[in-house]
Amino acid sequence: MFDRRTGRFIFLLFFLWAFPLHAEEKLGIFQPTVKAPKDVQRAFADDPALKDLKVMAFGTFDDFQTAVNSDGVTFALVPSAYIRYFEDFEPLYQLTLDGQASFQEVVVSLDPAWNEQKLSEGIVGTINVVGRDKTRKMVEDRLNGRSFKRLKQVSKIADLYPLLALGNAQYAIFAPHDLDLVKKEFSSKPIQVMRTADVLHPVIAVRKDRKGKNSNVFLKLSPATLKSIGVNGIKGFSK
Repeated sequence: MFDRRTGRFIFLLFFLWAFPLHAEEKLGIFQPTVKAPKDVQRAFADDPALKDLKVMAFGTFDDFQTAVNSDGVTFALVPSAYIRYFEDFEPLYQLTLDGQASFQEVVVSLDPAWNEQKLSEGIVGTINVVGRDKTRKMVEDRLNGRSFKRLKQVSKIADLYPLLALGNAQYAIFAPHDLDLVKKEFSSKPIQVMRTADVLHPVIAVRKDRKGKNSNVFLKLSPATLKSIGVNGIKGFSK
């Protein structure tokens, strides 16, 4: 039988073995896509390049922001707009598609009567990626200052197309990759109204007050992992 002092010592050794004193670095992923967050999380968590990081994927802006504020997120994979409106993170890497760092989103409608000329009279549907109080400014910038009657925000891409089908919005903004996936699920086909200003693909950033140790591992992400969020390349971020 161990005496009490020896038992405490053994317990302490076990605790230090099971729960290391250094904080585990975490990657928080918030990249709205047609795929479920759990599938995106699995794709990144299974990548050998990220074996030393804890990966967490979030489906909504509010869930991601809660994690940033309370759960010790060191690295973040986020829409480029997030970096513009929130200063907690510094971009490290730019994700790309076919060598391009930027793309244009597509504004669509289901009714040909709602064309580009009538944009100012219509409700525009979009995804909340920077918080409800900042989204209108983001959309105005992407529409090159074009006016619209009102903005309708949803949390998930899966909820965006039904806005049009139910008449709750006359226009909706999609990334081309997501539009290709979504329109397969509906019989009504979208009509392209216009394209937005250039938008950067998502970025990988590090929290400014942490400077994570494992930042180089992202350059080793596999093509399959990148494909899970609709990109196929990564490079150093440059302003």
